[in-house]
Amino acid sequence: MLSHTEPIYGKGIPSSSQHHPMRRYVLLTLLLSVMIPLAAQQVTLNKQRHFKKYVPAGNYSGITWLGDHRYAVANDKSPTAGFHLMTIRLNPATGAIQEVRADSFMTHHLPNRDEEDICFVPHTHTVFVCGEQDQQIVEYDMSGKPTGRKLSVPEVFMSSHSNGGLESLTYNAITHLFWTTTENTLKTDGALPTIQRKTSNRLRLQSFGDDLMPRHQYWYQTDSSVVKGTKGVSTLGVSGLAALDDGRIIVLEREIWRSPRKIGSFVNVKLYIVDPSSQQPGDILHKQLLTEFRTKINLTKRSFANYEGICVGPKLNDGRQTILLVADSQNRYKGILKDWFKTLVIP
Repeated sequence: MLSHTEPIYGKGIPSSSQHHPMRRYVLLTLLLSVMIPLAAQQVTLNKQRHFKKYVPAGNYSGITWLGDHRYAVANDKSPTAGFHLMTIRLNPATGAIQEVRADSFMTHHLPNRDEEDICFVPHTHTVFVCGEQDQQIVEYDMSGKPTGRKLSVPEVFMSSHSNGGLESLTYNAITHLFWTTTENTLKTDGALPTIQRKTSNRLRLQSFGDDLMPRHQYWYQTDSSVVKGTKGVSTLGVSGLAALDDGRIIVLEREIWRSPRKIGSFVNVKLYIVDPSSQQPGDILHKQLLTEFRTKINLTKRSFANYEGICVGPKLNDGRQTILLVADSQNRYKGILKDWFKTLVIP
């Protein structure tokens, strides 16, 4: 049986078989047959980029692809409720970001709900935005006006901790399912991880149908803190989801560690894949590590990027899938942080 965190690219070869000639031949053949496709299927991490001249300082917390080069981006501290429309151009061969430009902010001047994530529904040509302040997932037309519809979020999600509620939202037009979860463990589900208590988050991954009613709920368990020691402040949780066409979901786990003197602070990002369709509702989902990377701030490097938004983007010329990430810079905090964008490419 797979462990909850088994790497996506398979297991090692048992050492007890290495001395038998026939076993050695068979294992070598199998190893070569596996290594060739794996080499061709390696996840590509493209360099993160920022576009200070063309993207205003913000608190970008969610992103969704609208088609072509158009995206909608949530901002959890925008003056009013709404979303940004942006142009993002990728290299069609590599997926590397070539351009990001903020075009307009769509709003009907209602109060901001601490809007953390956004997803696009093609058949209604609307977006849904989750608010961490009210734990609601509300539909807007493309002018930023609420339509009056919203997902029927189960009451249990109202027991979230402050600043630890509904953080992630995704929709897939092939599976016709929405998915959401909270950033941290609900009050009814256990204790929160801290820098002293290095436990994991136990989260409820919830789906909804096109009728906006809840479907199935699964448990998702994050990793525990990677920080050594108990100094500084750690923020650990799930900050984004991206639903794939085959029913699997990419889960964005990230831990922010702020050192006492800021220097040495980092963001550790882990992307896992889960497949709810292969398990029963109520199960703890098995997860497979897709990739992991770290951004940081020290005396020579300022790559620190709190990635909060993730979405599925266009496919490349060779059929590989792009995934886009956007970071929350806290309005370019003290001129140190930047509004980073990043892509990765998967088979």
